Amino acid sequence: MPQTQEKITGKNRLWSDKEHQMLEELYPRMSNAEIAKKLNRPKASVDKKGFDRNLKKDKDYRQDVARKNNAFRKNSWKPEEIKQLKKLYKSNTYKQLEDILNRNSQSIQSKATKLGLWKYDKNN
Repeated sequence: MPQTQEKITGKNRLWSDKEHQMLEELYPRMSNAEIAKKLNRPKASVDKKGFDRNLKKDKDYRQDVARKNNAFRKNSWKPEEIKQLKKLYKSNTYKQLEDILNRNSQSIQSKATKLGLWKYDKNN
């Protein structure tokens, strides 16, 4: 496989075959920032090279990252809130749900849609 060039702070630096191999091995299960540190390259370079080579993150890795990110989100839905939403959704207005759940109607409607909840019978 021929070596490719990238521009780093005004200098061209070739990607070695070993770096390409490491990138392909690490990319599915490791963050691009971590890979960049291992390869001593800018994260943007790893991002671009991964894109150019059509590399993908493993499904399990993506789900793990999403789970960790959701845990840190300020307004992440907790299991007990979801349970309450499922119980109260059909019998309460959005205004009532806003007061009960202390969330805005857009958040409530979005979560309900993701959960497959409907206020009205879809067959009517």
